[in-house]
Amino acid sequence: MTNVLVLSGSNHGFAESAAVIGAFLGDDPRMNITLTDDKDILTAASLSEQDVCVFGTGFTRTERHADGSATHHSDLTADQEEGLLQFVAGGKGLVGVHGTAWWIGGRAVDLIGGHANWHPPGLTFTVNVEDSAHPIMQGIEDFEVEDEIYMTAYDPAIHILASAQWHEKAHPMAWVKAYDRGRVFYTTLGHTSDTFKRPAMRQMLRQGVRWAANGAAD
Repeated sequence: MTNVLVLSGSNHGFAESAAVIGAFLGDDPRMNITLTDDKDILTAASLSEQDVCVFGTGFTRTERHADGSATHHSDLTADQEEGLLQFVAGGKGLVGVHGTAWWIGGRAVDLIGGHANWHPPGLTFTVNVEDSAHPIMQGIEDFEVEDEIYMTAYDPAIHILASAQWHEKAHPMAWVKAYDRGRVFYTTLGHTSDTFKRPAMRQMLRQGVRWAANGAAD
């Protein structure tokens, strides 16, 4: 049995997506799902009981002002961030979703493997599978989605699993990387919960959770 923590929250509109993710992951009898919006779980001793964390609320929260400017604030306390980093470094898994890599720096970039602070307006586009042999992408063909294409700066050491074309250039939509003894799977996709209602996206996330937890998708 794989114990999966789905950490919900209003930041990046992830609460609605988290409910959808928790529901379809819970349909897999091999997964035991804990869905919570209490970030203090990242500092609790009970975190060690989890095998993988699905994290989409992000490290930073954007505050927009009347003059059109914006400021960015940490959405995790220092202890909560440290708890998440140590969880993964100790050999557990992380599945990062969409806003997890938005306006981050420092250790968060080291963990995720990339970051973004701009994207063109949302559009419908094709997600191209780059590595069909990887456990996360097995059985998945190119699929269409209505979402955002992040302009991501990323560590060239990440292993890109899927991409999308914008202005005749490929931009990574999903990748994997190691973090100390743990495994990280990140997808830029997931601006709204509708993304997670698509069969290919559900399969990718389900297999991503399994891989992040134990290095395999079954």
